[in-house]
Amino acid sequence: MTTGTTTADQKMTATLPPVPWAHLGWVTLRQRRGAIIGVSALLGLIAAYLVVMAIIQNNAYAAVTACHPAAAVKCRQLAQAFSADYWGGDSSALQSGGAQTVSSLMFAVPVLLGAFVGAPLISRELETGTFRFAWTQGAGRTRWAVSTLVLPALLLTAVTGAFTALFYWYFRPFLADGQVSEFLPLAFGLLGVVFAAWTLFAYALAAFTGTLFRRTIPAMAVTLIVYIVLAIATATSIRPHYATPMVESGWDHPAGSGWGISSWIDAPDGQRLRPGAVYSLVPARVQNSQSPDAFTNWLTSHGYTLWQSWQPDSRFWQFQLTEGGWLLVVSALLIGGAVAVIRRRGA
Repeated sequence: MTTGTTTADQKMTATLPPVPWAHLGWVTLRQRRGAIIGVSALLGLIAAYLVVMAIIQNNAYAAVTACHPAAAVKCRQLAQAFSADYWGGDSSALQSGGAQTVSSLMFAVPVLLGAFVGAPLISRELETGTFRFAWTQGAGRTRWAVSTLVLPALLLTAVTGAFTALFYWYFRPFLADGQVSEFLPLAFGLLGVVFAAWTLFAYALAAFTGTLFRRTIPAMAVTLIVYIVLAIATATSIRPHYATPMVESGWDHPAGSGWGISSWIDAPDGQRLRPGAVYSLVPARVQNSQSPDAFTNWLTSHGYTLWQSWQPDSRFWQFQLTEGGWLLVVSALLIGGAVAVIRRRGA
């Protein structure tokens, strides 16, 4: 290609009128129709399962609440059977069956959606070189990048956000029974706004890494690793500090339900002990006593005090909006970073 031809092409491209945003959006949706169909099929299957199980569980729980008196043997057996059949056993969440296992598996949905939808968006265009066609047809780098990244992000966030209503319906019997707190990690990540927020973050991270590496598979791998590390760090180290925990003393559970953060025992000499460390201090005759209060009464009479820090359920939406807010900011920065990388890369 001669210099004169190149200059002529550049002038022609510069004189092309910008493609309207509506046309760019239509092209984006048409190009991603395979991903849209795949995501719709996956979420449709999940939604169908949640609807069917929600109907079954709510009907079963209605039978539990209709049994009177609640203290009767028959009613207690019915409640225990409901818990075992629909919430699951006492083993690990993945192995217990019921809603525990379903909730655990649902935690993989945001990162899988984000990685498989976000990673190929830009990286595949860069791998094949088809991005050059869009840049020379009046779209421009910035407009093409914004249309390619933002429209799928909005659609994905809206669809996963709608799942909150399904999750609440699915969890309603367990929340109403007090068996599950909204702060329980199995529930917190699916209720409120954070399910959609984590999906958006995974999508934005995958899109950014795909743009940066220009390869789909490495972008997916990095997204999975970063997502898992951040999700664990958030649940164990970041989320408990969204608000100062409430602290109460006493051997009874704090009034109301909530998320227990930590507990410790103050000894008479001021030493702080782990709750499990006091068992060696209590005489065997007390531990083997028929009285359920013998153990704590002995510790209280000898000057030991249990302290508990916890987050009450009333702070649920405060925590949801806090986590959703910083995830939204990080996602916007990642998408903005992807657009900046595209603007600066050579053709």
